[in-house]
Amino acid sequence: MLKKKSSLTKKTLYNKLIGFITKKGNKLSSVKIINDAFFRVSINTNLSMQKIILQLFLKLNSFVEVKKVRVKRSFHFVPFQITLKRRSYLIVKWLMQAVKSDTRNISITEKLAVEIEQTLKTDTSKSLKLRNLNITAALANRSNLHYRW
Repeated sequence: MLKKKSSLTKKTLYNKLIGFITKKGNKLSSVKIINDAFFRVSINTNLSMQKIILQLFLKLNSFVEVKKVRVKRSFHFVPFQITLKRRSYLIVKWLMQAVKSDTRNISITEKLAVEIEQTLKTDTSKSLKLRNLNITAALANRSNLHYRW
């Protein structure tokens, strides 16, 4: 009988980052990219990888998300509470969107390391801006809460 994998191993931000970067089944290269990026950040910040991941989660964590709901031929943006699994996905998505929008001619490892370091140290990173856009959209559409069912 096959043993099931622990459900905790799939839910970490580290594993979600690996899954997000993995393309065409090349998991080893994505693990190398992420490990190098976290190593660079840990050298600059003197923090362990687990502490870096924890601080990333705390900085980019959001409890609400805005979804489109159709009511009588019109669409309304409605804020919804989100689960922990969805929150961790959004954190990884915002990080990778910020990395992809970086147009400098450097490797993805360096782009990811710079984005993580900016997120931890300052409030001007692109991923934090994406989080703030999500929160402001949720606050702006509070009046549409009654469309949630």
